[in-house]
Amino acid sequence: MSHLPTSITKAIESLSDLPGIGHRSAERLIFSLLKNKTDLDQKIAKNIGLLKPSITECDTCFHYCDRSETDKNYCPICKDSQRDTTTICIVETPLDLIAMERTHEFQGVYHVLHGVISPLNKVLPDDIQIQPFCQRIKETKNIREIVFALASNIESEATSHFIVEKIKPFFKGKITKLARGIPSGGDLDYLDAGTIGRAILERRDF
Repeated sequence: MSHLPTSITKAIESLSDLPGIGHRSAERLIFSLLKNKTDLDQKIAKNIGLLKPSITECDTCFHYCDRSETDKNYCPICKDSQRDTTTICIVETPLDLIAMERTHEFQGVYHVLHGVISPLNKVLPDDIQIQPFCQRIKETKNIREIVFALASNIESEATSHFIVEKIKPFFKGKITKLARGIPSGGDLDYLDAGTIGRAILERRDF
């Protein structure tokens, strides 16, 4: 039998469903919100409630962006005229893009796959943003370099090779990947900016 009111128990269970938050962490967060006197719980609930209706994916790179009132949606990076549009960096998730941006070493643009090919997990090429990337490369004539910034694991390597084979008939520019230093199986968003920055600067041919 629970020693907590049902509403507290349900709130703890809801937070526990989030990745990286265990039951004990959820308990501390909920009791902290109960103790807070500034209506922080209402502010959080309101902003999270508005999150999905307000956010969509960029029409160009598939990073998250604010939903536009027009028929075009572009993320802040794709709208930035100072970015080098001749270099495209492929990342698995928006979190990896954020990790790259923290280094301040990459000045190009991105393409977010939202996953990697993983037949064991029933993730096939059509389930992630590979075809839009290939179409983007085919239609954009000034691209000089494609940088693969995926994790160092079997699924990411297979995804990289699949993409290279798909674009090989029409892309004649440079294809590179992050230098060694990214630990095997390591996700970019867990690495420090210095490690990622060096891997960007020392990137090598694919």
